[in-house]
Amino acid sequence: MPVLNNSKYEHFARLVATGHSPAQAYAAAGYEEKTAYTCGPRLLKRPEVRSRVTELQQTVAQTSVDAVIFNRERVLNRLSQLSHEAQRKGQYSTAARCEELIGKQLGMFVDRFQNLPTRVEDLPEELLDDFIDQFAALADAQEKQKQLEAAGPAAEQTVDVKVEEPKE
Repeated sequence: MPVLNNSKYEHFARLVATGHSPAQAYAAAGYEEKTAYTCGPRLLKRPEVRSRVTELQQTVAQTSVDAVIFNRERVLNRLSQLSHEAQRKGQYSTAARCEELIGKQLGMFVDRFQNLPTRVEDLPEELLDDFIDQFAALADAQEKQKQLEAAGPAAEQTVDVKVEEPKE
């Protein structure tokens, strides 16, 4: 669709396509601000304006996608070049790091980490049960250690001996 004949309509369509609300775009296009909240959405309902906004949004989206693809390919190509240069100079750790970054971008390597909730109430019940079991085992071990320390050094050196009768 070509540019709208009405310059205010065109300005309005461009603003809406780039993320402004219809009311904001209406006021910024030169219309009265006090009527913007009712007239902005009404102007957006006009078929020629709606079509133009859709066309501009598609153009903006495609331009953004193209830029992201270009940037991604450029970065990957540059990393590849740096890797080859580093390897040629004997800088193997640098070359390996470049290759690692390329692999991560391509989804070959995944950083594994677990995001745990920050509040106890949000933890899964199985995980809470495991924590409770671990704390109970730790408390038991500490209690046994205290009992051994309280009994003194003689208790720590006790040796169990099993005596068997000789066989005839």
